[in-house]
Amino acid sequence: MESEQREHISTVINYFWSEGTTSPESVNQGMAHVAYEALQEAQSCSAAMDLVPRPASGRPGMSYLVKQVAKIGKRIASGDTQVYESCRQRVAVNYRTEMEMAKQGL
Repeated sequence: MESEQREHISTVINYFWSEGTTSPESVNQGMAHVAYEALQEAQSCSAAMDLVPRPASGRPGMSYLVKQVAKIGKRIASGDTQVYESCRQRVAVNYRTEMEMAKQGL
C-alpha cells in the first residue's frame, strides 16, 4: 500500500471509530478491508434514509406528502453521498470487533 492510500484509509477508520484509532503507518490490509465494508454499509444505510419522509407535526396532508416525495426525488437525483450520523454510529458499533481484530493482524 502506498503512503497516500494509508493516509486516506486511516482517515476513514478514524471517521468511524474516533480520531486516534489508527495512524497511516499502522494501517494494514485487513483494516482496509473492514473500512471498505463499513463504508459500503454506511452508504447503503444513508441511501435508505434518503427514502424516509421527514416527520410531520401532526397528521400529514396531501401537500406535505407531495413535498416530501419531491424532496426525496431531489436527494436521489442530486446524488447526495453524505453519511447520516445515525448510520455512521451503527456501522461503527457493528464493525468495532472486526476492526479491533484487523488492527491486531487477525
